Amino acid sequence: MKANEINLNRFLAQADTQFIIPVYQRNYDWTVTQCKQLFDDILAVSLDDKRNSHFIGSIVYIHDDVYSASGINELSIIDGQQRLPTVTLVYLTILSLAETLENQKLVQRIRETYLINKFADEFSEEEEKLKLKTTENNDSALKHLLRNDAVEDFTEYSRLIENYNYFKSRLLEENIEIILKGLGKLIFVEISLEREKDDPQRIFESLNSTGLELSQSDLIRNYILMGLKHKHQTSIYNNFWKQIESNSIHEETKTNRVSDFIRDFLTMENREIPNKGKVYLEFKKRFPFTDIETLEKILSKVKKYSYYYNKLINPKVENDKQIRNQLRMINKLEINVAYPFLLEVYDDYANNVITKSVFIDILELVQSFAWRRFVISLPTNSLNKIFMRIYEDIEHSDYLVSLQKALVKKRGTQRFPRDKEVISSLKERDMYGIHARNRNYFLERLENFENNEPVLIDGNPDITVEHIFPQNPDAKWKVALGDEQYENNEIPRGRAARYQKKRLG
Repeated sequence: MKANEINLNRFLAQADTQFIIPVYQRNYDWTVTQCKQLFDDILAVSLDDKRNSHFIGSIVYIHDDVYSASGINELSIIDGQQRLPTVTLVYLTILSLAETLENQKLVQRIRETYLINKFADEFSEEEEKLKLKTTENNDSALKHLLRNDAVEDFTEYSRLIENYNYFKSRLLEENIEIILKGLGKLIFVEISLEREKDDPQRIFESLNSTGLELSQSDLIRNYILMGLKHKHQTSIYNNFWKQIESNSIHEETKTNRVSDFIRDFLTMENREIPNKGKVYLEFKKRFPFTDIETLEKILSKVKKYSYYYNKLINPKVENDKQIRNQLRMINKLEINVAYPFLLEVYDDYANNVITKSVFIDILELVQSFAWRRFVISLPTNSLNKIFMRIYEDIEHSDYLVSLQKALVKKRGTQRFPRDKEVISSLKERDMYGIHARNRNYFLERLENFENNEPVLIDGNPDITVEHIFPQNPDAKWKVALGDEQYENNEIPRGRAARYQKKRLG
C-alpha cells in the first residue's frame, strides 16, 4: 500500500488512465446538499490568497497494472466513488459554459485533460476514452453530459443530472476563473493498493467502520466482487448479483430489500436468525470461497431462492391466481417472519415435491396460525423461532399432515390456538380498534367466505367500513333488541364492537 498527498487536478490529468467505479460499489448518491458544500469550499479556498490548498479526503484504488486492449491503465476505485463523479460534474459544467462562451482553448483544455483520454486509440471503445467509468445506471447520464446534449432530452432518472443542473445554476461567466483556481487547490490522500500484496476487502471494511455507512447487502456485494479480476467481477455481477438485487426490490415502495432477503436466506440455511447488523459477517462465515467455481455455486443457490423471495414480497409476480391470492393475504398480515420457512416450501413446490393444492393449504395454514395467535394476543416474538425450525419437522411422505401435527404440538406462547379459545376472544375483543391491516384481513376473509364472486377490499373506492350497531343509537334500537342485547352492544363514547365491510351504491 502506498499513500501520498496529491493535487486533484494532477491526479485527474494522468494520461491514458481510466478511473473505474466497479460494479460492486454502491450507487452515486450525493445530493445537492453535498454538492453545495463542495462548491462553497472551492469558492472559499480560491478567494483566500493565504490558503494554498483544501483537503477533500482520500481516494483509494486498486492498482493491478491492468491495461485495456488500447493501452489504457485501469484503476478500480474502492473509496472516492462519490467525490470523483462530483468533481467530474463540475468540470462538465465548465466545459458547457466554455462552449457557450466559444472559448475553444478552455474547451480543449478541460475535455482533453480531465474528461477524456486524448491519445486513446481511434479504434478504442467509447468507454475506454472516458477518464471516468461509472456504474451501469449512471454511465448513460455521464455520456449524455459529455456530448453536451440537452439535459431535458435525458429521460431516465440520474442523480448525476440533478447535481449537474445545480452546478450549472451556480457557475457563471463572472466566477468561472475563480472556480478553476479553486479546483487547482484541491488536494487529497491517494492510497494505491496492489491486490497481490494488500487486502482490499479488509481495508474497505475499515473504511466502512469509520463512517462509510454501507448497508449489509452493500458489504456482501463488495465481499463477493471486490477480490475478483475485472472480467470476473462483470461476469458474476451480470449473471448473479444483478438478478438477486432485482428480485429483492419491493415493487410497491421501490425499496431495496436485499439485506432482508439475505437475512432470511441465512436463517433458512443456519436455522438461526442473524442480527440485522451482522448479516454480512454471518454470510462471510457461512460462505467462504477461494475460487470462481465455488462462488458461482453459492450464488446459484442464492439466486434461485431470490426468485421465490420476489414472489413473497411482490405477489403479482406469481402467475398462478390462487397462489397469488394467498401470498397477497400473507402480505396483508405482514407475516414476514415466515419467509425463511416459505422459501423452502416454495422450492419444494417448484421442484414438484408437493402439489399446488398442498402448497395452498400450507399458505392457508400459516395465515390461520398467525391470525389466531393475534386474536388471542399471544406474543409475536416467538414466531421467529417457530418458523426458523419448523421445516425440520416436515415428513416429505406426509408433508401437510406432518406440518399440521408439528404446529398443533406447540405449547405455551408458541401454541396453535384452538377454535374455542379464538371464539371466546372474538366475543370480547374490540375488533374495530385493531391495526388496520389485521382488521381489513379479517373483513375480507369474512366477505369472501364461500363467496363465488370474491371481493377485493383494498383500494376499492366502493367499499367502506360501516357499523352494524350505531355509535349513537336511538331509542328504537333498545326496543328492538331488548335491554340485555342493547347493553351488550352499546359501547361508551361512540366505540363500536361489531362492524362489517358494506358495499355501497
